[in-house]
Amino acid sequence: MHMYKEENILFPYIEQMEAALNGRRPMPYPPFGSVLNPIQMMEMEHDTAAEALRGMRKSSSNFSVPADGCASYQALYKGLVDFEQDLHLHIHLENNILFPRATAMETGIRT
Repeated sequence: MHMYKEENILFPYIEQMEAALNGRRPMPYPPFGSVLNPIQMMEMEHDTAAEALRGMRKSSSNFSVPADGCASYQALYKGLVDFEQDLHLHIHLENNILFPRATAMETGIRT
């Protein structure tokens, strides 16, 4: 659901804002009041996902495969480590780059 909301609601709106700024056209109407509203929801969902991964890491002894762990067990934990890295990159790019830029675009138009 998180990805759906990003790909079908928030990201297209951010693209419309950027196109409006680049084309010196009026800003599109935000159906959610302000871009801050969906951004805050996405950031809360990012926090929830990161917390879930922290819980998995803790309950798995830091993704440590037992000495008698089979290849499937090893592949699972490797996949979780890879997923965790990808998720942290996803969260970083959105929370620290895309969302502040979108907020600045909206604010710049309104001031």
